[in-house]
This record gives sequence, structure tokens and C-alpha cells, in this order.
Amino acid sequence: MGLKISDSRSFKLEPMRKNRFLFQFSSVPGNQTGLEEGLAFVAKSASVPTISFEKTTTKRIHEGFNTAGMVSWNDLNVVFNDFIRNESQSSNEVAAGDAMYNWCSMIYNPLTGQMGYKTQYATSATEAQFDPAGNIIRAWNIFGIFPTSVDFGGTLSYDDAGATEITCTYAYDLAIKVEDSKTASESA
Repeated sequence: MGLKISDSRSFKLEPMRKNRFLFQFSSVPGNQTGLEEGLAFVAKSASVPTISFEKTTTKRIHEGFNTAGMVSWNDLNVVFNDFIRNESQSSNEVAAGDAMYNWCSMIYNPLTGQMGYKTQYATSATEAQFDPAGNIIRAWNIFGIFPTSVDFGGTLSYDDAGATEITCTYAYDLAIKVEDSKTASESA
């Protein structure tokens, strides 16, 4: 049976919006506890997990048969708004640049040349998307995540009065999609 224009359900569909998200680490290595929520608050953008399967071809006579080979996950790119930390105030204030530098120092200490153990610098994270009412409708649990590249603010210029952003690239071991919420309510 074909689709009829009069049967269109498009007026009932609510699109997932790119701006309804949260990216939060379970801990931020090299920093005090409680910073996880602060970094989640200043996360401006984040890419989502992408999985790729290496194609393996087995040849036989004149034919080739493809099977899935090694699995790989994309790097995640996250941009944080950066703020000035006021030492005389709360220790939970978020200076994303300082937090990321402390984390990077757990991987490599530039003063000593020492490299850290993965158990010291890798953590886990959750990336969630929300419906208009704030219910989680899709979430990813990300394991073994750590920064591979940190840009501490880009180019400084007298011609640009914009806010400083910290741009990070993260590697991770794997991501598991959490079951979508079936309890999202519609209030229309």
C-alpha cells in the first residue's frame, strides 16, 4: 500500500535538536572533584560517536566476499567556553583552559618528561540529548576517553573581542548507546 499525502504524520513529529545536549565527564583527571558539572555547563559543542568497520575481502577464484573486520571509533571534538577563575571565590569556578592543562599534565608532565598510566588520565563520559521537556531521549556512555589535542584559545588579536574557546579532540575506546527514553511526554 502506498503512502498517501493525506496520511502525513509530519505535523506530529518533533525533531531532535542539536542544541539540546549535555556532555559530561565522570571525573576530570588532574583536577578537584566537582569540576565535571562545571565543564558540562561550559561545553559549547560536541561531536557524537561514529563507528566504522574495516572491510575485509576474501578472494576465491574470480570473486570476493566482504566481511567486517576491525572496529574503530571516531575522535570526538568538544569546544568549551573559557572563563576567568576568581581565586578568592568558589573553588568550583570553571576555567576550561586550566582544567584541560591539568588533565594534559596527567598524560605528560612537561617539567619532568614523565608519561602517565592510562588508569590515571583516562576517564568516562556521557553525552545526552534531550526533548523539549528536558527528558533524555538519547545518550551515549563513552569509555576510556582522554584528550589527544587541546587548543588553549586559538589566535589572540586586538581586532577580536570575542570570548575565548578551548577546543579539544578526544580519543576513546568505545561508546555504548543507552536505551532511548520511552517516557518523553508531549505537552501540546
